Amino acid sequence: MPSVVTSLIIVAVTLLLAIAIFALFSSYFSIQGISLSQTQILVSQAKQTQLTVSPISYQGIGPDFSYFNVSFLVWYSTPVKNVSIVTFVANPLPGLGPYLYTPLGGQNSTVLENVSGKYVQLTSFKLDGVVSVPQGQQLNLNAQVYSSKPEGTFLINAKVKPGQIVVVWLLTYEFGKWYRVYYTYVNPSNGGLGLYVVTHTPPFDLNSTTTSYKPPHLFSSNQGVQIGLWFEPLMNSTQNSSIVYFTFNSTNNKYHYICVYQSGLTLYLKSNLGGSTNIESLGTVSQFNFYFINISYGNQVNNGVTLYNSMKDEIKQIPLESQGTTNSYIGSITFGSKSSTDEITQAFLVTQKDNGQKSQKDSGAAFYNVSSTVLQHNAFYNNTVNLYNIIKNNNDKTLNGIVYWFFVYPSSSPPLQTYALLWYYPNGAETLSTLYIPPESGSNTWIIG
Repeated sequence: MPSVVTSLIIVAVTLLLAIAIFALFSSYFSIQGISLSQTQILVSQAKQTQLTVSPISYQGIGPDFSYFNVSFLVWYSTPVKNVSIVTFVANPLPGLGPYLYTPLGGQNSTVLENVSGKYVQLTSFKLDGVVSVPQGQQLNLNAQVYSSKPEGTFLINAKVKPGQIVVVWLLTYEFGKWYRVYYTYVNPSNGGLGLYVVTHTPPFDLNSTTTSYKPPHLFSSNQGVQIGLWFEPLMNSTQNSSIVYFTFNSTNNKYHYICVYQSGLTLYLKSNLGGSTNIESLGTVSQFNFYFINISYGNQVNNGVTLYNSMKDEIKQIPLESQGTTNSYIGSITFGSKSSTDEITQAFLVTQKDNGQKSQKDSGAAFYNVSSTVLQHNAFYNNTVNLYNIIKNNNDKTLNGIVYWFFVYPSSSPPLQTYALLWYYPNGAETLSTLYIPPESGSNTWIIG
């Protein structure tokens, strides 16, 4: 008898457990059925969503060009009624797919729409919550979200560093939750983002007569002339590849030149200032590292050629022999070589007046301030404003003029030629003048630096 009772109890318990489990499973599958239905709808909407992206346009942000303004058009069409756009700049993360990226810090990206010929930023709101994606993941989003519409063309503006990407999401609010129905990203570096830099220029004719100088002239060895430039070796040169070639004709009909060139990974200084050709090693360089060259020449300055590395450390200095008091009316300067061995980002030439100074140590501070200013900034820093202020605020007027070349083009399709920018005092006038000097016939050679 007890065994019969025990058996009945076991059957009853088993039956109750089965009913309970059945109720749980019924409830679970009922819930899952709703979730599955929602998911199917969202997946279907995602599959029907179309999006295309235009090629990028970009513009470097000066004066140091560490960042770029990047723009591109996005066209999309989706069956979703409630559409919002999220866009943000991201650093690629190893081991994590871009579809899982979320904004970290500032988004650095906005959405605009063409309204009557003008681009206007879309209305946005702050969203701090969870966004589900069709693949099943849930992503935490804390960002500005732009209210949009089911179809249209929009402009994405972003501020990026090279190597960063721009991510775009399409969101919808359905079933009381936020869902992402589409995502894409643009890698500006793959779209040609970068700074164009010169590797070779035609000669620039710097003639004192054409620039309305009166003696003392633009170039004069009894005063002082200084040349400086930033450059980067791109290869191990198999020939003598010029980096800078400066010539000037003096009033006694003598022809002088100063040339710095690269052979292998060694720089050489070549000149005829001593009356005969002289070649001397200036130091060894490394590929893809920036260096600064300074050339100073004249009776009232420290004559020599100095090579610096990117940390502003002096590598070597070679003295130059002065030629005495021979004024010069005509000068010419060429940067780089046709072999594109080196890229040159910027250069300057500054000349000093003869103000009765008798020794090199008496040279005006403004003369050397030009070189120290360009040296202290990086190779891509635009020093136009700095150099203009030096000559403008040179109250004792110790400078004849400053010539400046900025060989960095921060957008696509660089020009065939780069003009030299000259600030000078014409015919001894007190008013500072500005002149743009074109190169002689020929065009620049550009690369993306």
